[in-house]
Amino acid sequence: MLFSRFWVVLLAVIAGASVAAMTLARKTYDHDRALDTAALVESDRRIVEEFLRRDARTRIDDLAPLAGDGALVTAMVTATRRTGDSPALIGNTITTRLRDLNAGLGPLRGDVLFAVDPRGIVVGRVGLNENTVGDYVGGIPLVERALAGYVRDDVWELGGTAYRMAARPILSEGRYYVGAVVHGIAIQQRFVETVAQLVPGASVVFFSAAQTYAGFTPVPERGGVAAPPVGALSEPVRTLAGRSEWASGAVSLELPEHGGRVSYGAIPGAAGMGIAVGRGLPSMPTDFLLHASKEDLARVPLAGIGAGVAGLIVVAMLFFALEFGAKKKRLAEAFAGLQRGPANRLDPVALTGFANDLALAANDALDAVVRREVERSGGKVRSVNDLESLLTAPGDAPQNVRLPLNEADEQRQWRELYEQFVAKRRECGEAADGVSWDRFAGTLRKSREEVVSRARSKGARFTVVVKDGRAAVKAAPLG
Repeated sequence: MLFSRFWVVLLAVIAGASVAAMTLARKTYDHDRALDTAALVESDRRIVEEFLRRDARTRIDDLAPLAGDGALVTAMVTATRRTGDSPALIGNTITTRLRDLNAGLGPLRGDVLFAVDPRGIVVGRVGLNENTVGDYVGGIPLVERALAGYVRDDVWELGGTAYRMAARPILSEGRYYVGAVVHGIAIQQRFVETVAQLVPGASVVFFSAAQTYAGFTPVPERGGVAAPPVGALSEPVRTLAGRSEWASGAVSLELPEHGGRVSYGAIPGAAGMGIAVGRGLPSMPTDFLLHASKEDLARVPLAGIGAGVAGLIVVAMLFFALEFGAKKKRLAEAFAGLQRGPANRLDPVALTGFANDLALAANDALDAVVRREVERSGGKVRSVNDLESLLTAPGDAPQNVRLPLNEADEQRQWRELYEQFVAKRRECGEAADGVSWDRFAGTLRKSREEVVSRARSKGARFTVVVKDGRAAVKAAPLG
């Protein structure tokens, strides 16, 4: 059926094209978003690194008033001129002054603050290991450069905690270096959250080769992209040292298990320490359907959509019905033409679809009937209009039956003829139930019409005869 096949093919093509388009769109979208995300996390990492540099410069500048405090400078001059390094000889003067100065820094108050004399000996300390003096730290690059008159920043790990360090030289009379002051703030969760605000939607982690110091993962907004968790960013840290690109201080990796991208950057001057910034990959716009709420679903016009689908179904069924009816009509006309003659087969070429299949099957059935009748008649081809061939063959002396004047008489005469025919079949040893009355009367009626048409007579006369040992009915023109 043309229309039904058209609909099936059309729907199959649309479905296949839709699947192909969605697959291509997803692949293209994922590829483009992966590139965009990789570029974005690289930009995020540079933003964080720039913030850390500015923050270090700010802390160094804020140390200037502390390093230039008169009381501290005087105490440092005294410590420089001492003859011993015992805590008792150094005294508590510097520690007490550092404590007061540190309290005055407000939000920048250090978690560790200590003063170092020109020989690199700690002469005063507050915060971490407070009051612990006499330690030598002059060999540490940050302290060494500060004692040489330079301002520097660095990241230290002290007791398993990372500290953002800054150092500034202490000058006496504006020209004599009498030591340096070293200031440090621990990298804690609050600081990481502050840094994460610079890169909204991204996870931020501070790490070393041995541990993760602190990290923050933002809570995604509804419909937003979830950033990979802190643990996902920390897992690849142990393998960074083995990557050749880590020598340049930056590595970008994909996180396939978490659907994201992360960029690692080394903190300059801090051996093995670095920062990581990660983002999740945006999902296909259609994926939001998976997270639709009940309120969202309630706003969908399901009734209208259902009515539209039902309308399309009705239109499709209407096409099916019209096509089926047309084919059925053509098949019925073909059978009617077969009844009228002269053709004794259906023409499948004039039919399509199921009608063509039925015509072929009907022709095969007619061929089988003809072959069977040929075998039964000893090789003589029987025609549907040949009563002698169809009902059987004539043989015995004819028994004449005249054509009746009206239909009632005709039916009565035909009944008598039918009974004679059945009786004759029994006499010939044939099955008596082989021909029904309806079939017998229908055959007589067709034969009469054919005889009248062919001989241009007023009627037909039928006789029951026996031919070749079989009962038959013979038709002859009348009048």
